[in-house]
Amino acid sequence: MSLAQELAARGDAVAVFLDPERRRSELRADLFAAARPAGPRPSTHDDGAPAPGHTVDPYALHTRPTILRRLAALLADELPARLDRLVAADRADTPLVTAVALHTGLPFALAGKGPGTEGGTGLLGEVHRGERITVLTTVTAGGRSALRTAELARRHGAEVASVLTVIDRDEGAVARLAAAGHRLRALFTDGTAP
Repeated sequence: MSLAQELAARGDAVAVFLDPERRRSELRADLFAAARPAGPRPSTHDDGAPAPGHTVDPYALHTRPTILRRLAALLADELPARLDRLVAADRADTPLVTAVALHTGLPFALAGKGPGTEGGTGLLGEVHRGERITVLTTVTAGGRSALRTAELARRHGAEVASVLTVIDRDEGAVARLAAAGHRLRALFTDGTAP
């Protein structure tokens, strides 16, 4: 009999292992509690246009190791079976992709602007022709950053196996990525806050 079965059989035992749905639900509650500062604050779309009412702060997630560790485990479960590399959609996603890389052992690259990238905008780190990659991002709105990264990886000869986000704001990212042949998978949508 496994430990989980023994604990379930004992009526007075405290549940040590949470079922996957409860783990996900508790993470969602912690995530939105951490990512939504008190009171409304202005936000913008990828193109700089105002997006009033959205208060998800990805940096609040990146600075909480307990949330990052649980997100890494959940995202790892969503990765395709055969994968060669992770690619962060933006340098701001570095803590997230690092956590998933440490959890899975997969190498990663970063997309973004800066020295060492093609024309100031490109990939930092290696992406090889024929590799299957997953683009990771913390929050998607219109999906421009994730799409730009996926297309950049394609130009390097990689196959984009999936695009994953922690929170999708439901502002067109799914449709924009689908039109380019990519399927966006989100752990949570902005509307699923407790």
